[in-house]
Amino acid sequence: MTEHPGRDRSGSRPGAVAPAVAAVSAVLISPYAWWAVGRPPFSAVATAAVVLPGLAAAGVAGVARTRAGGRRDRPAPTGMARWAVLAALAAAWQLAAYLQHPRHDHPTLSSLTNAALDSHAARAAAFVAWLAVTVTLVWR
Repeated sequence: MTEHPGRDRSGSRPGAVAPAVAAVSAVLISPYAWWAVGRPPFSAVATAAVVLPGLAAAGVAGVARTRAGGRRDRPAPTGMARWAVLAALAAAWQLAAYLQHPRHDHPTLSSLTNAALDSHAARAAAFVAWLAVTVTLVWR
């Protein structure tokens, strides 16, 4: 059997999550997401309902990645620099929009996301997506 770099003997990439597993996980997490996004905004319960599952998802993904023999190298400095630039641009846009008036002509990132996530279902879907992104970033 010919070995391919980046693949195990079964032919799949290490750390790759099967689409079926991801879909089942999203379905199982959805009721919790529905409950979590219904908590009063900025309350301690809402904060815990968001932060604790994020930490749990990152922890589970990290342990699973380690057990699967995933890469342990450090991120490339250029990759980290791109994320830092993106974060700095987002922060600068948020600050510039916040300081300018009238607000409807200069929306902040938070006001744009509030409009997009106006419904309970959209907020729950965003919560599930946020957990999925967390797991994906830990696997990388």
